Amino acid sequence: MARRANSPDSYSAKTTLADAPPPPPSQLAVQILRTLRERILNWHYPPGRHLGEQVLCEEFSASRIPVREALRALAEQGLVDQVPNQGCYVKQPDVDGIHQLYDFRLALELFTIERVAATGVSDDLVARTRAKWQPLLGIRADAPVDGTELVRADEAFHLGFARELGNPYIIEALEDINERLRFVRLVVITTPHRVQATAGEHLAVLEAVVKKNPDAARKALRLNISAARNKVEIALAQALTKAHRNH
Repeated sequence: MARRANSPDSYSAKTTLADAPPPPPSQLAVQILRTLRERILNWHYPPGRHLGEQVLCEEFSASRIPVREALRALAEQGLVDQVPNQGCYVKQPDVDGIHQLYDFRLALELFTIERVAATGVSDDLVARTRAKWQPLLGIRADAPVDGTELVRADEAFHLGFARELGNPYIIEALEDINERLRFVRLVVITTPHRVQATAGEHLAVLEAVVKKNPDAARKALRLNISAARNKVEIALAQALTKAHRNH
C-alpha cells in the first residue's frame, strides 16, 4: 500500500532533509576562502573594499558557486559585511572587537599556562624556547628588526604551551586569534628595545613553568600579553593608513 504524503514517516523524512547541514564547501571554495582571508587579515584589502563576485570569478577562474561559498564563510567569520543587492564589503575594524579578542586570548592562555605549569613541559620545548629568546636579551640598540620573523616566533612561543597541553580546540582557537591579531604584533615588535623586553617576558613565563609555579606563570603571561594589547589603537591607526595608502 502506498504511503500517504502526509504520513508520519514522510513528514519525518522531510524534517530530516530540511534540518540537514549544508554540504561542505568545495576544494576550490576553500582555496578562495583562504586567499581572501589572508588578504583581509594582512590588510592587503582596506576596510570597505567591495568584493565583487564577477571580479573574483575571473581572478580564480571559478563559477559563482565556490565564490559565493567563500564569501558566505567570510561573513560567518565576521570579516566581511553582506549588503543585500550590493554584495560583500571588507568589514570596518572594530576596536572593541579587537579588545574582546584579547579577552578571549587571555582567558585561553591563562588556563593553558596554569595547566602546563602544574604538570611541567617537555625538555625539548624548554631548550627551543631558551635558544630562541635568550640571545635576544642582548640585542644591539641599532640592530635591524625583522618584524615578520619575530611575530612568527612570538606566535610559536604561545602556541607551544597549547600544543604541550594537547587540547586541539584550544590550539585551533589560538591559531585563529593569532591570524586576526597579527597586525597588532607587527606594530608592537618594531624596535630592539621591544624585542629585548619581549624576550625577557617570554623567558619569565618559561622559568615559572619550569619551576611549576602556576601563579608566577599566569602573572608573567598577563604582563606579556598586556604589552601588545596596550598598542591596539596605535596598531589599528597604522594599519588603516597603510591599507588606504596602498590602494
